[in-house]
Amino acid sequence: MKRRKILSMSLAVLVLTSTLAGCGGTGGKTESVSADQQTLAENETQETAAKSDVTLTVAAAQDWIKDWDRKVAEEFTAETGIKIDFQLNPNDQYTNIVKAKLASGDGVDIFYANTGRGLLEYSPDKYAYDLSDQEWVSRYTDWGKECCTYDGRIVFLNTSSIDGYGFLYNMDLLEKAGKEIPKTFDELVALCDIYMDMGITPIFEPGADAWHGCVWVLQMGDYLNRKYPGMYEKLCTPEGKFADYPELLTFTEQLNQLVQAGYFGEEEEWLSYTWSDRSEKMASGKFGMMVTNIGAAEDLWRKYPEIGAEQWKMGLIPLAGNNTFSNNGGNLARIINKESKHIDEALAYFEFVARKENVQYLYDSSGSPNCAFADVELRENILWDSLMEASNNVTGPDFAASIPFYSADPIGKAYIEMFIGDKTPEEVIAQIDNDRATMFGVTQ
Repeated sequence: MKRRKILSMSLAVLVLTSTLAGCGGTGGKTESVSADQQTLAENETQETAAKSDVTLTVAAAQDWIKDWDRKVAEEFTAETGIKIDFQLNPNDQYTNIVKAKLASGDGVDIFYANTGRGLLEYSPDKYAYDLSDQEWVSRYTDWGKECCTYDGRIVFLNTSSIDGYGFLYNMDLLEKAGKEIPKTFDELVALCDIYMDMGITPIFEPGADAWHGCVWVLQMGDYLNRKYPGMYEKLCTPEGKFADYPELLTFTEQLNQLVQAGYFGEEEEWLSYTWSDRSEKMASGKFGMMVTNIGAAEDLWRKYPEIGAEQWKMGLIPLAGNNTFSNNGGNLARIINKESKHIDEALAYFEFVARKENVQYLYDSSGSPNCAFADVELRENILWDSLMEASNNVTGPDFAASIPFYSADPIGKAYIEMFIGDKTPEEVIAQIDNDRATMFGVTQ
Protein backbone atom coordinates (compact mmCIF):
# COMPACT_ATOMS: atom_id res chain seq x y z
CA MET A 1 0.00 0.00 0.00
CA LYS A 2 1.23 3.48 -0.77
CA ARG A 3 2.34 5.84 1.91
CA ARG A 4 -0.48 7.96 3.32
CA LYS A 5 -0.48 11.63 2.43
CA ILE A 6 0.65 14.04 5.15
CA LEU A 7 -2.30 16.36 4.96
CA SER A 8 -4.90 13.60 4.93
CA MET A 9 -3.21 11.87 7.85
CA SER A 10 -3.01 15.03 9.93
CA LEU A 11 -6.61 15.94 9.18
CA ALA A 12 -7.79 12.52 10.33
CA VAL A 13 -5.96 12.94 13.63
CA LEU A 14 -7.42 16.38 14.20
CA VAL A 15 -10.95 15.18 13.46
CA LEU A 16 -10.54 12.21 15.78
CA THR A 17 -9.13 14.32 18.61
CA SER A 18 -11.74 17.07 18.38
CA THR A 19 -14.60 14.56 18.15
CA LEU A 20 -13.50 12.68 21.25
CA ALA A 21 -12.78 15.85 23.18
CA GLY A 22 -16.16 17.27 22.21
CA CYS A 23 -17.92 14.34 23.90
CA GLY A 24 -16.73 15.44 27.33
CA GLY A 25 -19.43 17.20 29.37
CA THR A 26 -22.35 15.79 27.39
CA GLY A 27 -25.02 14.65 29.84
CA GLY A 28 -22.61 15.26 32.71
CA LYS A 29 -20.29 12.41 31.58
CA THR A 30 -16.56 12.89 31.22
CA GLU A 31 -14.84 10.88 28.49
CA SER A 32 -11.12 11.15 27.80
CA VAL A 33 -8.93 10.21 24.88
CA SER A 34 -7.24 6.89 25.50
CA ALA A 35 -3.50 6.85 26.08
CA ASP A 36 -2.93 5.06 22.76
CA GLN A 37 -5.00 7.60 20.84
CA GLN A 38 -3.24 10.48 22.56
CA THR A 39 0.17 9.01 21.78
CA LEU A 40 -0.86 8.52 18.13
CA ALA A 41 -2.00 12.13 17.90
CA GLU A 42 1.22 13.41 19.48
CA ASN A 43 3.42 11.29 17.23
CA GLU A 44 1.63 12.31 14.05
CA THR A 45 1.63 15.98 15.10
CA GLN A 46 5.39 15.76 15.61
CA GLU A 47 5.79 13.96 12.29
CA THR A 48 3.78 16.61 10.47
CA ALA A 49 5.72 19.42 12.13
CA ALA A 50 9.00 17.79 11.11
CA LYS A 51 7.83 17.27 7.55
CA SER A 52 6.72 20.88 7.23
CA ASP A 53 10.41 21.82 7.38
CA VAL A 54 11.24 19.74 4.31
CA THR A 55 12.45 21.36 1.09
CA LEU A 56 11.69 19.42 -2.10
CA THR A 57 14.21 19.85 -4.90
CA VAL A 58 12.73 19.98 -8.40
CA ALA A 59 15.05 19.74 -11.42
CA ALA A 60 14.09 21.51 -14.64
CA ALA A 61 15.76 23.18 -17.59
CA GLN A 62 16.32 26.90 -17.56
CA ASP A 63 13.10 28.07 -19.20
CA TRP A 64 10.69 25.31 -18.17
CA ILE A 65 9.50 26.83 -14.88
CA LYS A 66 7.12 29.74 -15.35
CA ASP A 67 5.66 32.34 -13.02
CA TRP A 68 2.47 30.31 -12.70
CA ASP A 69 4.43 27.22 -11.62
CA ARG A 70 6.09 29.26 -8.91
CA LYS A 71 2.76 30.68 -7.76
CA VAL A 72 1.27 27.21 -7.27
CA ALA A 73 4.43 26.13 -5.45
CA GLU A 74 4.20 29.15 -3.14
CA GLU A 75 0.57 28.34 -2.35
CA PHE A 76 1.55 24.76 -1.56
CA THR A 77 4.22 26.03 0.83
CA ALA A 78 1.72 28.38 2.48
CA GLU A 79 -0.66 25.47 3.06
CA THR A 80 1.83 22.82 4.18
CA GLY A 81 5.08 24.51 5.14
CA ILE A 82 6.91 22.28 2.63
CA LYS A 83 9.18 24.37 0.45
CA ILE A 84 9.87 23.87 -3.27
CA ASP A 85 13.36 24.54 -4.60
CA PHE A 86 13.37 24.73 -8.39
CA GLN A 87 16.87 23.83 -9.53
CA LEU A 88 17.21 25.22 -13.05
CA ASN A 89 19.85 23.87 -15.40
CA PRO A 90 21.11 25.03 -18.82
CA ASN A 91 18.82 23.68 -21.56
CA ASP A 92 21.65 21.96 -23.41
CA GLN A 93 23.02 20.27 -20.26
CA TYR A 94 19.83 19.37 -18.42
CA THR A 95 19.61 15.69 -19.32
CA ASN A 96 23.23 14.92 -18.43
CA ILE A 97 23.07 16.89 -15.18
CA VAL A 98 19.93 15.16 -13.96
CA LYS A 99 21.21 11.71 -14.91
CA ALA A 100 24.41 12.43 -13.01
CA LYS A 101 22.48 13.61 -9.94
CA LEU A 102 20.29 10.52 -9.98
CA ALA A 103 23.27 8.22 -10.36
CA SER A 104 25.11 9.93 -7.50
CA GLY A 105 22.54 8.69 -4.98
CA ASP A 106 22.01 12.27 -3.85
CA GLY A 107 19.58 13.14 -6.60
CA VAL A 108 16.68 15.51 -6.77
CA ASP A 109 13.27 14.67 -5.32
CA ILE A 110 11.32 15.51 -8.49
CA PHE A 111 12.50 15.96 -12.06
CA TYR A 112 10.96 16.85 -15.40
CA ALA A 113 11.20 14.66 -18.49
CA ASN A 114 9.49 14.23 -21.83
CA THR A 115 6.61 11.79 -21.71
CA GLY A 116 6.67 8.67 -23.84
CA ARG A 117 9.83 6.74 -24.64
CA GLY A 118 12.04 9.76 -24.06
CA LEU A 119 11.83 8.71 -20.40
CA LEU A 120 14.17 5.79 -21.10
CA GLU A 121 17.15 8.14 -20.82
CA TYR A 122 16.47 8.44 -17.10
CA SER A 123 16.42 4.73 -16.14
CA PRO A 124 12.73 4.70 -15.17
CA ASP A 125 12.83 1.20 -13.66
CA LYS A 126 15.23 2.52 -11.06
CA TYR A 127 14.07 6.09 -10.55
CA ALA A 128 10.41 6.58 -11.60
CA TYR A 129 8.00 6.27 -8.67
CA ASP A 130 4.71 4.48 -9.33
CA LEU A 131 1.80 6.96 -9.15
CA SER A 132 -0.88 4.61 -10.43
CA ASP A 133 -2.97 4.60 -7.25
CA GLN A 134 -3.12 8.37 -6.83
CA GLU A 135 -6.68 9.75 -6.89
CA TRP A 136 -5.94 12.38 -9.53
CA VAL A 137 -4.89 9.73 -12.08
CA SER A 138 -8.60 8.92 -12.57
CA ARG A 139 -9.09 12.41 -14.01
CA TYR A 140 -6.62 11.96 -16.87
CA THR A 141 -7.84 11.91 -20.46
CA ASP A 142 -7.18 8.70 -22.39
CA TRP A 143 -4.18 10.25 -24.12
CA GLY A 144 -3.05 11.66 -20.77
CA LYS A 145 -2.96 8.18 -19.25
CA GLU A 146 -1.25 6.75 -22.31
CA CYS A 147 1.55 9.30 -22.44
CA CYS A 148 2.11 9.11 -18.66
CA THR A 149 2.38 5.31 -18.58
CA TYR A 150 5.61 3.35 -18.49
CA ASP A 151 5.60 -0.45 -18.32
CA GLY A 152 1.96 -0.49 -17.25
CA ARG A 153 2.44 2.10 -14.48
CA ILE A 154 1.55 5.80 -14.32
CA VAL A 155 4.82 7.57 -13.54
CA PHE A 156 4.16 11.17 -14.61
CA LEU A 157 2.13 14.07 -13.26
CA ASN A 158 1.28 15.88 -16.48
CA THR A 159 -0.54 19.22 -16.37
CA SER A 160 0.63 20.03 -19.89
CA SER A 161 -0.79 19.38 -23.34
CA ILE A 162 -0.27 17.81 -26.71
CA ASP A 163 1.85 20.38 -28.50
CA GLY A 164 4.47 20.41 -31.19
CA TYR A 165 6.56 22.54 -33.51
CA GLY A 166 5.68 24.38 -36.69
CA PHE A 167 6.29 27.68 -38.41
CA LEU A 168 4.75 30.70 -36.68
CA TYR A 169 3.87 33.33 -39.28
CA ASN A 170 3.44 37.07 -38.96
CA MET A 171 0.20 37.26 -40.94
CA ASP A 172 0.52 40.99 -41.62
CA LEU A 173 3.84 40.40 -43.36
CA LEU A 174 2.47 37.36 -45.16
CA GLU A 175 -0.40 39.47 -46.51
CA LYS A 176 2.05 42.15 -47.69
CA ALA A 177 4.03 39.44 -49.47
CA GLY A 178 0.83 38.37 -51.23
CA LYS A 179 1.28 34.74 -50.22
CA GLU A 180 -0.52 32.01 -48.28
CA ILE A 181 1.09 29.81 -45.63
CA PRO A 182 3.48 27.54 -47.61
CA LYS A 183 2.53 23.89 -48.00
CA THR A 184 5.64 22.74 -49.90
CA PHE A 185 9.37 23.38 -49.77
CA ASP A 186 9.27 25.29 -53.06
CA GLU A 187 6.52 27.55 -51.74
CA LEU A 188 8.55 28.17 -48.60
CA VAL A 189 11.62 29.13 -50.64
CA ALA A 190 9.53 31.46 -52.81
CA LEU A 191 8.18 33.23 -49.74
CA CYS A 192 11.66 33.56 -48.24
CA ASP A 193 12.90 35.18 -51.46
CA ILE A 194 10.06 37.71 -51.35
CA TYR A 195 10.88 38.54 -47.74
CA MET A 196 14.54 39.04 -48.66
CA ASP A 197 13.48 41.51 -51.36
CA MET A 198 11.31 43.30 -48.77
CA GLY A 199 14.30 43.70 -46.43
CA ILE A 200 12.87 41.21 -43.94
CA THR A 201 14.82 38.32 -42.47
CA PRO A 202 12.68 35.35 -43.49
CA ILE A 203 13.34 33.05 -40.50
CA PHE A 204 14.27 33.77 -36.89
CA GLU A 205 16.54 31.02 -35.58
CA PRO A 206 17.99 31.07 -32.01
CA GLY A 207 21.40 29.72 -32.97
CA ALA A 208 22.92 30.28 -29.53
CA ASP A 209 20.56 27.64 -28.15
CA ALA A 210 21.84 24.63 -30.05
CA TRP A 211 19.02 22.35 -28.88
CA HIS A 212 16.63 24.23 -31.17
CA GLY A 213 18.36 22.72 -34.19
CA CYS A 214 16.84 19.34 -33.31
CA VAL A 215 13.20 20.47 -33.37
CA TRP A 216 13.15 20.96 -37.13
CA VAL A 217 13.67 17.30 -38.02
CA LEU A 218 11.46 16.32 -35.08
CA GLN A 219 8.54 17.21 -37.33
CA MET A 220 9.32 14.39 -39.76
CA GLY A 221 8.39 11.66 -37.28
CA ASP A 222 4.68 11.16 -37.84
CA TYR A 223 4.94 11.69 -41.61
CA LEU A 224 7.60 8.99 -41.97
CA ASN A 225 5.96 6.58 -39.55
CA ARG A 226 2.86 6.67 -41.74
CA LYS A 227 4.91 6.26 -44.92
CA TYR A 228 6.98 3.44 -43.40
CA PRO A 229 4.68 1.52 -41.01
CA GLY A 230 6.69 0.11 -38.16
CA MET A 231 9.44 2.73 -38.40
CA TYR A 232 9.10 3.72 -34.75
CA GLU A 233 9.26 0.10 -33.62
CA LYS A 234 12.43 -0.39 -35.65
CA LEU A 235 14.01 2.77 -34.26
CA CYS A 236 13.34 1.43 -30.76
CA THR A 237 15.99 -1.21 -31.43
CA PRO A 238 19.77 -0.87 -31.89
CA GLU A 239 19.32 -1.94 -35.52
CA GLY A 240 17.13 1.02 -36.44
CA LYS A 241 18.96 3.85 -38.22
CA PHE A 242 17.91 7.31 -39.38
CA ALA A 243 20.01 6.63 -42.45
CA ASP A 244 17.49 3.93 -43.44
CA TYR A 245 14.98 6.65 -44.39
CA PRO A 246 16.13 8.77 -47.36
CA GLU A 247 13.63 11.53 -46.59
CA LEU A 248 15.59 12.40 -43.45
CA LEU A 249 18.64 13.13 -45.56
CA THR A 250 16.50 15.13 -48.00
CA PHE A 251 15.04 17.08 -45.08
CA THR A 252 18.52 17.81 -43.73
CA GLU A 253 19.78 18.91 -47.16
CA GLN A 254 16.82 21.23 -47.66
CA LEU A 255 17.21 22.72 -44.20
CA ASN A 256 20.86 23.43 -44.95
CA GLN A 257 19.77 25.03 -48.22
CA LEU A 258 17.61 27.51 -46.28
CA VAL A 259 20.56 28.47 -44.10
CA GLN A 260 23.08 28.80 -46.92
CA ALA A 261 20.63 30.97 -48.88
CA GLY A 262 20.79 33.49 -46.06
CA TYR A 263 17.21 33.03 -44.87
CA PHE A 264 18.36 33.02 -41.22
CA GLY A 265 20.23 36.28 -41.76
CA GLU A 266 23.91 36.97 -41.25
CA GLU A 267 25.64 34.05 -39.54
CA GLU A 268 27.30 36.12 -36.82
CA GLU A 269 23.90 37.53 -35.89
CA TRP A 270 21.61 34.49 -35.85
CA LEU A 271 24.22 32.41 -34.02
CA SER A 272 23.96 34.93 -31.16
CA TYR A 273 20.14 34.87 -30.95
CA THR A 274 18.63 32.98 -28.03
CA TRP A 275 15.28 31.29 -27.50
CA SER A 276 14.38 33.98 -24.97
CA ASP A 277 14.79 36.58 -27.75
CA ARG A 278 11.98 35.08 -29.82
CA SER A 279 9.07 37.26 -28.76
CA GLU A 280 10.98 40.51 -29.04
CA LYS A 281 12.38 39.60 -32.46
CA MET A 282 9.07 38.44 -33.91
CA ALA A 283 7.19 41.44 -32.46
CA SER A 284 9.68 43.78 -34.14
CA GLY A 285 8.26 42.98 -37.58
CA LYS A 286 11.77 42.32 -38.91
CA PHE A 287 11.29 38.54 -39.16
CA GLY A 288 8.73 36.69 -41.24
CA MET A 289 8.47 33.39 -39.35
CA MET A 290 10.05 31.13 -36.77
CA VAL A 291 9.91 27.48 -35.73
CA THR A 292 8.23 27.23 -32.34
CA ASN A 293 5.77 25.21 -30.33
CA ILE A 294 2.31 26.55 -29.55
CA GLY A 295 2.84 27.20 -25.85
CA ALA A 296 6.02 29.21 -26.50
CA ALA A 297 4.40 31.13 -29.35
CA GLU A 298 1.68 32.45 -27.09
CA ASP A 299 4.35 34.24 -25.10
CA LEU A 300 4.17 36.80 -27.90
CA TRP A 301 0.78 38.22 -27.09
CA ARG A 302 1.32 38.00 -23.38
CA LYS A 303 4.32 40.31 -23.78
CA TYR A 304 2.95 42.35 -26.68
CA PRO A 305 -0.84 42.44 -26.28
CA GLU A 306 -1.08 45.50 -28.51
CA ILE A 307 -0.15 43.36 -31.53
CA GLY A 308 -3.12 41.04 -31.16
CA ALA A 309 -3.38 37.26 -31.25
CA GLU A 310 -5.00 37.32 -34.69
CA GLN A 311 -1.72 38.46 -36.26
CA TRP A 312 -0.18 35.03 -35.75
CA LYS A 313 -0.92 31.65 -37.29
CA MET A 314 1.03 28.44 -37.64
CA GLY A 315 1.82 26.05 -40.45
CA LEU A 316 3.76 22.84 -40.97
CA ILE A 317 7.47 22.54 -41.65
CA PRO A 318 6.99 21.45 -45.27
CA LEU A 319 10.43 20.03 -46.03
CA ALA A 320 10.94 16.66 -47.75
CA GLY A 321 7.21 16.28 -48.44
CA ASN A 322 6.08 16.53 -44.82
CA ASN A 323 2.32 17.11 -44.67
CA THR A 324 1.34 15.92 -41.16
CA PHE A 325 1.78 17.45 -37.72
CA SER A 326 4.06 15.56 -35.34
CA ASN A 327 3.00 16.20 -31.76
CA ASN A 328 4.99 15.70 -28.59
CA GLY A 329 2.64 13.07 -27.19
CA GLY A 330 2.11 14.99 -23.97
CA ASN A 331 5.08 17.33 -23.53
CA LEU A 332 7.11 17.66 -20.34
CA ALA A 333 5.83 16.24 -17.07
CA ARG A 334 6.97 15.67 -13.49
CA ILE A 335 8.39 12.47 -12.01
CA ILE A 336 9.09 11.60 -8.37
CA ASN A 337 12.52 10.10 -7.86
CA LYS A 338 11.90 6.67 -6.33
CA GLU A 339 15.09 7.08 -4.28
CA SER A 340 13.97 10.39 -2.75
CA LYS A 341 13.94 10.59 1.04
CA HIS A 342 10.76 12.67 0.88
CA ILE A 343 8.25 10.55 -1.02
CA ASP A 344 5.31 11.54 1.19
CA GLU A 345 6.02 15.23 0.75
CA ALA A 346 6.44 14.82 -3.01
CA LEU A 347 3.11 12.97 -3.21
CA ALA A 348 1.48 15.78 -1.23
CA TYR A 349 2.92 18.30 -3.70
CA PHE A 350 1.63 16.31 -6.67
CA GLU A 351 -1.80 16.06 -5.07
CA PHE A 352 -1.83 19.83 -4.57
CA VAL A 353 -0.73 20.62 -8.14
CA ALA A 354 -3.31 18.15 -9.52
CA ARG A 355 -6.26 19.77 -7.75
CA LYS A 356 -8.82 20.81 -10.33
CA GLU A 357 -8.56 24.52 -9.60
CA ASN A 358 -4.76 24.45 -9.86
CA VAL A 359 -4.69 22.49 -13.12
CA GLN A 360 -7.24 24.94 -14.54
CA TYR A 361 -5.05 27.87 -13.43
CA LEU A 362 -1.95 26.35 -15.03
CA TYR A 363 -3.83 25.71 -18.26
CA ASP A 364 -5.31 29.22 -18.40
CA SER A 365 -1.92 30.80 -17.68
CA SER A 366 0.20 28.76 -20.06
CA GLY A 367 -1.79 29.14 -23.26
CA SER A 368 -1.60 25.40 -23.94
CA PRO A 369 -3.99 24.16 -26.62
CA ASN A 370 -5.33 21.28 -24.51
CA CYS A 371 -4.68 19.48 -21.22
CA ALA A 372 -3.98 15.96 -19.98
CA PHE A 373 -6.74 16.36 -17.36
CA ALA A 374 -10.26 15.74 -18.62
CA ASP A 375 -11.99 18.13 -16.22
CA VAL A 376 -10.24 21.28 -17.46
CA GLU A 377 -12.42 23.76 -19.33
CA LEU A 378 -10.69 24.25 -22.68
CA ARG A 379 -10.84 27.34 -24.85
CA GLU A 380 -10.34 27.90 -28.56
CA ASN A 381 -6.71 28.08 -29.65
CA ILE A 382 -6.02 29.82 -32.96
CA LEU A 383 -2.55 28.33 -33.36
CA TRP A 384 -3.69 24.75 -32.77
CA ASP A 385 -6.59 25.26 -35.13
CA SER A 386 -4.31 26.62 -37.85
CA LEU A 387 -1.96 23.64 -37.51
CA MET A 388 -4.86 21.21 -37.71
CA GLU A 389 -6.10 23.00 -40.83
CA ALA A 390 -2.63 22.83 -42.40
CA SER A 391 -2.35 19.09 -41.69
CA ASN A 392 -5.97 18.20 -42.50
CA ASN A 393 -6.23 17.04 -38.88
CA VAL A 394 -3.58 14.37 -39.42
CA THR A 395 -1.30 14.20 -36.39
CA GLY A 396 0.67 11.65 -34.42
CA PRO A 397 3.54 11.49 -31.93
CA ASP A 398 6.98 12.77 -32.89
CA PHE A 399 10.40 11.13 -32.55
CA ALA A 400 10.99 12.32 -28.98
CA ALA A 401 7.75 10.73 -27.76
CA SER A 402 8.16 7.52 -29.74
CA ILE A 403 11.76 6.37 -29.70
CA PRO A 404 14.50 6.28 -27.06
CA PHE A 405 17.60 8.45 -27.17
CA TYR A 406 16.31 11.23 -29.41
CA SER A 407 18.53 13.65 -27.51
CA ALA A 408 17.93 17.31 -28.26
CA ASP A 409 21.37 18.59 -27.35
CA PRO A 410 23.67 16.40 -29.48
CA ILE A 411 21.23 16.38 -32.40
CA GLY A 412 20.87 20.16 -32.27
CA LYS A 413 24.63 20.62 -32.10
CA ALA A 414 25.13 18.36 -35.11
CA TYR A 415 22.75 20.53 -37.11
CA ILE A 416 24.47 23.73 -35.97
CA GLU A 417 27.77 22.24 -37.11
CA MET A 418 26.22 21.63 -40.51
CA PHE A 419 24.85 25.18 -40.66
CA ILE A 420 28.32 26.65 -40.14
CA GLY A 421 29.97 24.27 -42.62
CA ASP A 422 31.67 21.83 -40.26
CA LYS A 423 29.47 18.85 -41.18
CA THR A 424 27.76 17.60 -44.32
CA PRO A 425 24.09 16.52 -44.23
CA GLU A 426 25.24 12.90 -44.48
CA GLU A 427 27.53 13.38 -41.49
CA VAL A 428 24.67 14.84 -39.44
CA ILE A 429 22.53 11.73 -40.01
CA ALA A 430 25.52 9.49 -39.25
CA GLN A 431 26.16 11.43 -36.02
CA ILE A 432 22.57 10.91 -34.87
CA ASP A 433 22.81 7.19 -35.56
CA ASN A 434 26.21 6.88 -33.86
CA ASP A 435 25.04 8.70 -30.74
CA ARG A 436 21.91 6.55 -30.46
CA ALA A 437 23.93 3.36 -30.99
CA THR A 438 26.20 4.41 -28.12
CA MET A 439 23.24 4.98 -25.82
CA PHE A 440 21.75 1.59 -26.70
CA GLY A 441 25.10 0.05 -25.81
CA VAL A 442 25.23 1.84 -22.46
CA THR A 443 21.73 0.80 -21.40
CA GLN A 444 21.84 -2.82 -22.54
